[in-house]
Amino acid sequence: MKYSILGKTGLKISKIGFGSYRVDNRIKEHVTAIEHALKNGINLFDTSSNYSDGGSEILIGKILTDFFNKKIIDQDEIVIVSKGGYIQGKNLEIAKQREINGNPYTEVVKCSPDLWHCISPEFLKDQITYSLERLQLNRIDVYLLHNPEYFLNYSNFDNLEAHRKEYYNRIKNAFMFLEEEVTKGRISYYGISSNTFPSAEDEIDFTSLEQVLKIANEVSSTNHFAVIQLPMNLLEKGGLNNHEQKSVLTIAHENGIGVLINRPLNAIVKRKLHRLTSFPIKENYTKKEIIELIKDIASIEEKIKTAISVYNIGNADLKSYFDCLSLGEILSGYFSKFDSPTHFLEMKQQYFIPRANYVLSALEKLGVEDSPLLNQLNTYAVTSNILLDAIQSHIAQMNKKFFKPLEFKLEKYLNKEEQSFDLSQKAVLMLLSLKEVSSVLVGMRKKVYVENILQISDRESIINAEKFFCD
Repeated sequence: MKYSILGKTGLKISKIGFGSYRVDNRIKEHVTAIEHALKNGINLFDTSSNYSDGGSEILIGKILTDFFNKKIIDQDEIVIVSKGGYIQGKNLEIAKQREINGNPYTEVVKCSPDLWHCISPEFLKDQITYSLERLQLNRIDVYLLHNPEYFLNYSNFDNLEAHRKEYYNRIKNAFMFLEEEVTKGRISYYGISSNTFPSAEDEIDFTSLEQVLKIANEVSSTNHFAVIQLPMNLLEKGGLNNHEQKSVLTIAHENGIGVLINRPLNAIVKRKLHRLTSFPIKENYTKKEIIELIKDIASIEEKIKTAISVYNIGNADLKSYFDCLSLGEILSGYFSKFDSPTHFLEMKQQYFIPRANYVLSALEKLGVEDSPLLNQLNTYAVTSNILLDAIQSHIAQMNKKFFKPLEFKLEKYLNKEEQSFDLSQKAVLMLLSLKEVSSVLVGMRKKVYVENILQISDRESIINAEKFFCD
């Protein structure tokens, strides 16, 4: 594992950080992934109060406490980054109850019924307290304001200049409070995680690092503003490629600010998510062949519905079975809308397969002796698996085709061995090669994901990688 120094914090961090956006304390697989990461030199863990509604912090806290108690690792070897700003889930329940009690949080931005946002000192004070409790720590190494630009996106304004002035005033008030938290020893350093650091100056929700640095120096000449976090990947290059102004990575590097990169494998282009990874292609299926398979599965489902209607099944159960026997109907309408292998795989594992298994299991318990119906159920099980695998392979083919020009462009920067890496490894390695980047945060909810990224953890930097991002 390679390490770097996180800007002016002086903290030694692994160049690959564990991003825990979808990590949850209730999922055993996530426990295994974090433990494997720790045992293989990853010492930077990035979380937030709203990740899995606090479940991410709880899991990290449990595992670290266990490792500390067993002396597998020392506490001062681990760097924890957490964030505050989102009001969702339990936080939203608390915020709503405070309103009912006549003691609401101030400066709340109500983005939607299920999502509010706030960076007021009173709110941040509570958030740090809750985070410390969940993490089972006395101090958080780095605490970040989480996407403060929500104020610019979701609050009404008549004058953009005045609106931005209020935005930075709120950040200043938050910084003043966070300096107090440093003095109290509850956090060591602070910063901002913003999706709009790489945006152009004329974007409404643009967050200016230069302005933020100015604010930090106004708060204190010895301020502890030391880290920023922003999205960047092979398709979203704004962190370094900005022809209208000095890039945010350059400004950060010149001012000793640590840079954490998030979303290295999830690129958002024209409001579409593209997963930067190589997906297995089992077989080559054309769109026409898949449409025929969908028709076949729909026909089988109709036959099963007709066959089970004669059995003595309660109306509620019969409706439930009929609802689940809708794979053909659903896919006929949505097949062409799956543009991400990741999206389809999640639907397959969490929706399609469980529904099919439920109805097959339920019907078997009916004591079906009708040979034609048994044959239909067996055919349904086999055909549905073939169909889902076919769609997954087809979308993987489309994904590979989409990224072919990108892979071709990467070839001139990579040696022969590196060209054989999968796309996710190439994507992370290119970011790791930028001198301005302190660490790349990779979502690694499974041990296999950790293993995949560990394979490049000790690689030398790609020569001239910055040229790729500046092109």
